[in-house]
Amino acid sequence: MKLFISYSLPPAECSRIGLVSGGVAEYRIRINVGPGEYDYITLTNYVKEKRPWKINTGKNLVILPGQGLTEQFYSDMAIYYAQRKYSVYILDRRETNIPPDEDDFSFMEYWTVEEHLNDTYIAINASRSHTSFLSKKPAENIEVTAIGHSHGALILTAYEASQYDDMPLGSVDRIVPVDIIIKYDPQYPELIYNQTQEFNIISSEIENEVYEGTGMASMIYVASMAYSNPEGSSPYPGLTNIQLFRLMASQTYILSSYPYTPDYHYWSGDLSGLSYVNESRLLYLTLSGGAAPFTPKYMDQFMAGLMGNVDGYEINSSSVDSPVLYVGLGGGFGDYGSWWYENEAGNTNSRVTSMIWNNQGHASLLIDQNSPELWALIDNWIKNTET
Repeated sequence: MKLFISYSLPPAECSRIGLVSGGVAEYRIRINVGPGEYDYITLTNYVKEKRPWKINTGKNLVILPGQGLTEQFYSDMAIYYAQRKYSVYILDRRETNIPPDEDDFSFMEYWTVEEHLNDTYIAINASRSHTSFLSKKPAENIEVTAIGHSHGALILTAYEASQYDDMPLGSVDRIVPVDIIIKYDPQYPELIYNQTQEFNIISSEIENEVYEGTGMASMIYVASMAYSNPEGSSPYPGLTNIQLFRLMASQTYILSSYPYTPDYHYWSGDLSGLSYVNESRLLYLTLSGGAAPFTPKYMDQFMAGLMGNVDGYEINSSSVDSPVLYVGLGGGFGDYGSWWYENEAGNTNSRVTSMIWNNQGHASLLIDQNSPELWALIDNWIKNTET
């Protein structure tokens, strides 16, 4: 069944997909946000039903994925929270619509950070309206918590500091940025300098009309070789295809000219295997739509500009006024990310706290065997900050 629902925003098409687990149903909302072929966003909603198109909850949880990742990597997490009486929405941004055979990326010229923030406002507004429609509760009374991971945490933090968060149906009651660096502690001048260099490289590429990032496309390519011919010789001398995939996952910093942290990696492990995560499932998700091959360079430019202390690139910390839980992932950004939240946002916001999760890597929020332990800690914090 499909409904066409107006949110006093662009028209949205809403479908009920069906039950997925323990009374939790999946809905999907597609919203046009521009004139182009790929200018739409998708909200996947997981929520416990009384019956089809009827729920009791008035609490929303909006998840903003990391760049290049789609709803599929976050669905376990969403179902977990839906079982705990949240109406959970995962926002797939515009880049998730681009097929792997696309070769003209001129449309990305207009996919700026401001467009991402506007899309996020549309998504949060739509999430309120959809939960209101299902629950019959007033949209303005729907409480919204947002969790952002990686680039999603960057968007979420910028959103919290923007004018969008001041709009009644776009406001967020509390935020959980997971594993991001807004600014480095000044005691790390080398890391700051490296991101200045990264910013210059990205800016030059954009000036030359290269608007797309292809890092995830490379990961998908390696994953496809690791899946189809794991013991075959990889492009990296001396390694098999599966070993190269493990290297990219567990020693990510080796393959970057300017790694964010000295030990930055996605998952823990070594060439003999990955820890905590089911390797076969990781490959499957990467190859079956869990990863988007092409991402907008403007977001990487924004991130490098912030971390490199580039003039004109900043987030106003005094505008971050909601309760904040920063979660650093050990092996990812970890403690490097907590500095700005504690020392900058925390200067004017007494409701900022932070925690560091196990040393498993930047992606340990997602599908690790012990990820539910982290989800539970976040859930406890949300409940302790509810009004």
